Amino acid sequence: MQRILRRVARGVLSRLNDYRAQRAPAPPPPAPPPPAPEKKPNWELRPPAELVDYIEQHHHAGLRRDLPRLVDTARRLAREHASTAAAGLSDALAELFAELDGHMHKEETMLFPLLRTGTRGGELDMPIRMMERDHDGHVDHLDRIRELTGDFEPPDPAWASLYAELAALDAGLHEHIYLEDGILFARATMSR
Repeated sequence: MQRILRRVARGVLSRLNDYRAQRAPAPPPPAPPPPAPEKKPNWELRPPAELVDYIEQHHHAGLRRDLPRLVDTARRLAREHASTAAAGLSDALAELFAELDGHMHKEETMLFPLLRTGTRGGELDMPIRMMERDHDGHVDHLDRIRELTGDFEPPDPAWASLYAELAALDAGLHEHIYLEDGILFARATMSR
């Protein structure tokens, strides 16, 4: 009798498992592969006018769009969290924006028009040196912001979004400076 009961129990369990397998939801489809990284042009091979356009449309426009909002966000967080460190951060961001705004205006009105035409050599040496000196000051500001944020490690979840945007600002401005100093200006002064 026990054998019969065991056989019946095994049969019931087997049918129950078959039923569960049929009723179980299908496994989710595999995740799509991540998108291919954006392929950036090799700016060393592109004409100067194209690089100038890219810098203005991508970097300059982005800084003018994003920095005022980042300053406002840092000020709001400083008020809401009564943080003197955040107050210092918003001041540093405001100073960086003020410097960058004047710097970009000089590039766009005086230097970039010459570079678009392919002008090279002596007449560009002084304005380019001035822009490179400004860039050194921008890097100093970025270092100060990195210091104020503890290498962009948010002290509180409320700060996470701002700190992520500041890390992106840091990376973008370093790329911007490299494109100008390392490629555009070096080519124009024939120092490469």
